[in-house]
Amino acid sequence: MLGLLPSELDTGPWTKKSSTLCSLLLLLTIALAVPGQVNSEEVGLGKHTKDDKQVTLTANTVTFDKAGIDLASYKELYPDACDFSIEKGYIELRYKKGSKGCTVDLLSTDPSNNNKIKFKAGVRRGAEGGLDTCLKETNNFKDSYDNILPFVYSVNNTVIEHLNNNGPYTKTECNKDCTEFDGKCMPKTSLEISWSKFENKIYAYTHFIGEDQHKSVSRWDGTSESGSATFNMEIDTSDGFNMDGKPFTLLSDAVCLPKKDPLFKPETWKITDVEHKDKHLLVFSLLRQTSTRVYKGYKLTEDHPNGPECELFVQFDASHYKLCSPQYIVLIVPIYIVLSLYVLYISCCLYCI
Repeated sequence: MLGLLPSELDTGPWTKKSSTLCSLLLLLTIALAVPGQVNSEEVGLGKHTKDDKQVTLTANTVTFDKAGIDLASYKELYPDACDFSIEKGYIELRYKKGSKGCTVDLLSTDPSNNNKIKFKAGVRRGAEGGLDTCLKETNNFKDSYDNILPFVYSVNNTVIEHLNNNGPYTKTECNKDCTEFDGKCMPKTSLEISWSKFENKIYAYTHFIGEDQHKSVSRWDGTSESGSATFNMEIDTSDGFNMDGKPFTLLSDAVCLPKKDPLFKPETWKITDVEHKDKHLLVFSLLRQTSTRVYKGYKLTEDHPNGPECELFVQFDASHYKLCSPQYIVLIVPIYIVLSLYVLYISCCLYCI
């Protein structure tokens, strides 16, 4: 190679220029292929760059509506994208049997929603019948795993992947009562929403994943309309949540979790890009069934649920949030640029030998 040539060998001016060109091409290739900073975090479907409480969006990130994207082509490029639709004033994320989980990037346009998560959670009848055919007959959380939706928010992609594959992070010490039901000590956890029916009512349960089934769950009941049921969910603290305005906190009832801040903190990150000045990014992820475990009787087993039997969904108000993503047509171009520059670099260096 050029670096091994004897210093007294005159290779001519073109070789020196080629060497400089090769170096510049290599630096440009690296710059395009490896964006971001060492201390930053990768967040969201768009692999944006988060640094402390601020986030820099990936180049060519755009907001779009239903008419602005080919969903089939989009999901080919982004396998982790959610099955979604934008209609009737809502951005709807759907969760069906066999779901591998998904992540969505939402542009928060309402300042009152900064560091707050607001959405509707819902259940819808399956393709083969109404809610009576897919919901289990029970009014107890521990029997509602046939239709459970675990989710997480405001965390980086490494955390999402860990939760999907291994469930909540664990630690060595917590309240001794945690071991009585085979629980595991956790520094933090996320939430899951499950559904059932009993007599003439539809029940929803919001539970701290991995915690005591009797002390860490809040229940909502209502009726179905046109084969579906929904309630309003709000998370504005790392201690608890609100189901249709009814607050619930764990606090002194925690046994596997700390009594303070047992949940991931609901955060939206300020966007640094000029185009989206004063806007915030919310990263929200529907987790796989493998992120949670099933109670059998009083014991928490190592088994995972295998649902849902109904179609579960989450709806964000489109007047407060906008779906955003790197423009998938544009993103193809930089890949070819990087590959072309790399081929040119190799050819240039071979010429210099």
